[in-house]
Amino acid sequence: MNSITSCQLFRWSFITFRKITKFRYIPTKKSNFKLFTCQRFYCSISKEEISPNNVNNDEFEFDDEQPYYNVNFETIAQGDEEKIKKLKLIQLEIDMMSQQGEKVPTKITTEQWNELLLFSDFRTQKIRFLKYLWLREVKKDHFKQKRAELNTQFLKKKAQKKLEEPTVFTTSSPMMYGLKFMTLFHRIYDTQINKLYNYKLLQALWFGPHILVDCEYEEFMTLRDKSHCVKQILLMWSENRDNFNPFDIIFCNMNPDGFILRKLKGLFPTLNDPDFPFNMTSKNYLDLYPRDKLVYLTPHCKEILTEYNSNDIYIIGALVDKSKCEPLSLAKAKRDKLRMAKFPIDKYLHWGQGHKSLALNQCISIMNDVKNGYNWTHAFKHVPERKIVNVKYTNEYEAEKKENHLSAKGIREQHRRNLVYDLLMKEQ
Repeated sequence: MNSITSCQLFRWSFITFRKITKFRYIPTKKSNFKLFTCQRFYCSISKEEISPNNVNNDEFEFDDEQPYYNVNFETIAQGDEEKIKKLKLIQLEIDMMSQQGEKVPTKITTEQWNELLLFSDFRTQKIRFLKYLWLREVKKDHFKQKRAELNTQFLKKKAQKKLEEPTVFTTSSPMMYGLKFMTLFHRIYDTQINKLYNYKLLQALWFGPHILVDCEYEEFMTLRDKSHCVKQILLMWSENRDNFNPFDIIFCNMNPDGFILRKLKGLFPTLNDPDFPFNMTSKNYLDLYPRDKLVYLTPHCKEILTEYNSNDIYIIGALVDKSKCEPLSLAKAKRDKLRMAKFPIDKYLHWGQGHKSLALNQCISIMNDVKNGYNWTHAFKHVPERKIVNVKYTNEYEAEKKENHLSAKGIREQHRRNLVYDLLMKEQ
């Protein structure tokens, strides 16, 4: 005699509830979300039909309305039954969240499913990751709509210009200057500018200066951090190319089957072409240059980089870690017995809260300015203003702290009491 398991009964009741019930929106004061509540419900199946003998699992399978149901979990889990169970529970949870109106993506790739498996025991991280995927989808859709609108506007303006311009020119017609007409200057196309920038990178490839980017931190990053790392690598390469004396960036320890290289190939279709100036290798930096010439740039060390040395070859770690911020680059430099250095941020900037790690594009811009003869004050203009504290505010804060002989906690308490007193006086 067959018996109904709790999972099957829950799946059946959830699907029946989803198909039959009617929902209404109720706004709440605590949050901006809207809750679904049942207005009325009924069941069209009798008690005899839900007996253990009459239950068929095939009748209560999930609908294929959502795109993330058409996924083969066996290929993702590679035959592991525990992973398949976890994936099905995550799938059911995502469906419930979508029915409740929460921010959930409509498409989930195999890499994102593997990332969700890591967050299977942490609900808050799972919700944040799903919200991040939803925001990416919304941004892509908004970008497509905006691009289509701009395209239609461009075509309308182009058709209007054709109507206004004269089609036939005679000897008696006045001379017209500008694009598509008579001009004294040769037109410079974007392809020629790209060739000029690429030539500068090829020149740096032969004559230097060289700088290394260590891409061996891919296993320590989440999928979100990996995508941010790819964007930073793209910005790093483009900003270095725009400089009048660029570095030869060598991306070492690159995983041929990794996420970063696969995304870079999607962004650069000509990445594997021999004339494209993107220098990458799967070799270690110790196989490329001698140990005594290498200097690892890490914000966790004590040594400070006072000036740029053209005889040294600097290494930047391609690591994006916004949650933990572990000193992985420091540990790696100590393991390989390399010299270490960090930017003199404390000497020239009033840093705010958070760790003193900069993005890859900011690091390459600072190194380019120092290499080209600028001082550190000019080089640190590439640091975002959101990471720097206002000097005027800090001076007033320190003056108030010394005058009243109070700690930071005491000043906050005094400020809170003043606010409460002002509110009470307004009510009276």
